[in-house]
Amino acid sequence: MAAADVQVPYITPHSAEKVDLGVVFARYNGATDGRRLSYPDPNDDDWQMGVLWARQEDHRRGAPLWDQVHSLRQRECMLNELCQVCRETAREPSSGRLWWVFPRAVPVASMYVTKPATCAGCIPKAIAFCPRLRIEAHIYTSNGVYEPYGVLGDVVTLSTDGATGLSRNQDVPLDAFHRLEYTLARALTVHVRDLRREPIPRAGPATGLLAAVRTTRGS
Repeated sequence: MAAADVQVPYITPHSAEKVDLGVVFARYNGATDGRRLSYPDPNDDDWQMGVLWARQEDHRRGAPLWDQVHSLRQRECMLNELCQVCRETAREPSSGRLWWVFPRAVPVASMYVTKPATCAGCIPKAIAFCPRLRIEAHIYTSNGVYEPYGVLGDVVTLSTDGATGLSRNQDVPLDAFHRLEYTLARALTVHVRDLRREPIPRAGPATGLLAAVRTTRGS
């Protein structure tokens, strides 16, 4: 499959969108201990939900970084129930349910996720383009009701002698206020409920409407 034929998911960052910025601790009266993580040149949009978010450009230029997620676009899709591939709604019009695709079976009816939903029309493309999903893909819908739970990010720690440490890819709940003030968030985590296994949807040959086909993949 030619590279030009591959649809780069909306939430995938590109190499030219990377921003190299250091973070500092800045005084802030509303913080638990009077300081919070900040950029050297802060602006109000850097903080959402009580946490500092990773900055990136948003022009989609450069090579796709397939194993990473664009922080702003991931958050946009999560908060607005948008498809992570095409940015259209991920909600099924007839049932109101949201579509999800995972590389492994989900053993429970509710879970915390950082990857946004995928609309039924993009699921076959996602499976065709993604090496992991080509090996194994499991399709679910949820009841369309979910809420933000926390963030996935890098937590900076301070020791008593002033030295700093960094713990990457940490799950931090939104009610862990003090820890959030020391976190650089990279993805929003939401709590999804009422997950139900579904067949893989595909485009119908005559009408373009979505049809469903069963797969032989095990659960």
